[in-house]
Amino acid sequence: MANYLRTEGICLRRLAYSNTSQVASFLTPDSGRLSFMAKGVTRAPKKGIRTGFDLLGRYEILYTPRRPGALQNLTYQWLREDFHGIRHSLRSILCGYYAAELALNFTIEGYPCPGLYRLMTEALRRFAAGQFLGMNVLVLELGVLQEHGACPAFDHCIECGGELPGRGPVTFSPPDGGPLCPCCEAPERGRTLPVRADYLQALHRLASGAEPEPLAPRRVVALSTIVRFHMRWLLDRELRMWKYLQRRQLSKSLRRVRHHVR
Repeated sequence: MANYLRTEGICLRRLAYSNTSQVASFLTPDSGRLSFMAKGVTRAPKKGIRTGFDLLGRYEILYTPRRPGALQNLTYQWLREDFHGIRHSLRSILCGYYAAELALNFTIEGYPCPGLYRLMTEALRRFAAGQFLGMNVLVLELGVLQEHGACPAFDHCIECGGELPGRGPVTFSPPDGGPLCPCCEAPERGRTLPVRADYLQALHRLASGAEPEPLAPRRVVALSTIVRFHMRWLLDRELRMWKYLQRRQLSKSLRRVRHHVR
């Protein structure tokens, strides 16, 4: 007798497989990222037309598990939330696609991540409402790094453990995992980024779970520059969605990152 499991998940990616099937990756709260074989999901029934999974849709899923790393056999799915408002503006849908790419790159298959799943769901709802897109993207970026175990320190010198100056320039070093105080810094172009101390304080508050405060767009871009500089070092490449966010407020940080890694 088949062992059926029930969970819910957000569709991060879908690929066509044969004429009527899809392979889809989902972010789930209890099993992290899972990939499914959904046979016949795009087959048109007698009434209506089924087009397969909605990208970024939140589904309730029934499936039979297989060994780790293999495609899970999806038995049935119910769409619970489609975040329809995301498709009302280009900026919102770009943010949604970027959220999916973050989850695909910084989550581990089969590893539970209920906190990240909750954060992802809340972020998609805010994107659908068009609320403070830049700040919500930044909060999601920090949450993904924390779930991955690669979020840098922001509140102390990573080398000596001492306090950082309250104002003025500080060197941020991804290879070291955080900022360096003036006594410990050893600038190396392409691996370090000069930042303001008050920006690190703001990132520390956000990473600690504090309620996001309204910030000027220019400051949000500056904070995102630091986070994306760190992500670029971790992955040794840029994320694909960064180039699609160019010329928009959310991607000014990418141009700054490129300037410092040349």
